[in-house]
Amino acid sequence: MAQEGADEPPELTSSTGFLLARLGAESRRRWARMLSERGLSPHHFGVLMALDQHGETHQQRLCEAIGVDPRNAVPIFDTLEAHSLIARTSDQTDRRKRAVVITAAGRTTVDELRRTGAALDHDLLAGLTDHQRTTLHRLLLKVFDTIVDSNHSTITMPAQPADRSAASRT
Repeated sequence: MAQEGADEPPELTSSTGFLLARLGAESRRRWARMLSERGLSPHHFGVLMALDQHGETHQQRLCEAIGVDPRNAVPIFDTLEAHSLIARTSDQTDRRKRAVVITAAGRTTVDELRRTGAALDHDLLAGLTDHQRTTLHRLLLKVFDTIVDSNHSTITMPAQPADRSAASRT
């Protein structure tokens, strides 16, 4: 077994917060590199995942779901649309709103990102057994849920716009 925290002072490696921050930074660096190789950012990933899970919705609601100020979101949507990963239309009930839907190419990209992301997770946790990975995930999820509950936050997708024909979802 390798020395634990060989390059870090014991005062740091004895801190769970420090370890979470360091591992989170490394995980984010790997994710960002993988996404940038595809011309995407973490915000693009968030939009695609939200649309894949929840279907058509308004730009405003997507901004809320991924934590981006709507004034800063146009380039995110423009890039995804330029890559044919999403389509935007005017809402039939409120022309000021833009509805967003994932395309077939967007779904293919999401599937690829999920597979690649799973491989990145596997590499990041290579030193753990399957049981240890499962335990770590369960414990991190418990901490996450506790923090979200204590902040009265929710990580859910806001309500969808009025239903349109099934043809507009493809």
